[in-house]
Amino acid sequence: MSSEERERSIAYAREKARRTVPVLICVLLAVVAMYLPLPKRFIAVVPLLLAVGLSVRLLRFLSNRRGREKIWPAMTLGIVGLLLASLAVQGAFYRTVQAYEQCIDGAQTAQARADCEGLRDSIVLGDVIRLA
Repeated sequence: MSSEERERSIAYAREKARRTVPVLICVLLAVVAMYLPLPKRFIAVVPLLLAVGLSVRLLRFLSNRRGREKIWPAMTLGIVGLLLASLAVQGAFYRTVQAYEQCIDGAQTAQARADCEGLRDSIVLGDVIRLA
């Protein structure tokens, strides 16, 4: 490998890292935000949408490279899509999810937690039937 090729390879690796790290940071922030209680949890949409934009930008940058290098950005888009879908479902069943979380937060015994599980199952089924 000549000196010029090596410098080009190093420059490419630096540029790829410069474009990859912000995507990872956005996804990490979104995953942390997903553990917040409702309605604060919906703030995770912001870093997830940023991650989508940055991942698409990274895939465009990698467009002239081998397919193997494009696997991780594509998988990141898939994971981000699943997280966004999870937030959408929680938004659609907001009252149900919030009631369940409040019940679980107040439950201090195994019996109380079991009652909350029954509440969750009955309410979700009721919401699905109402939507149909």
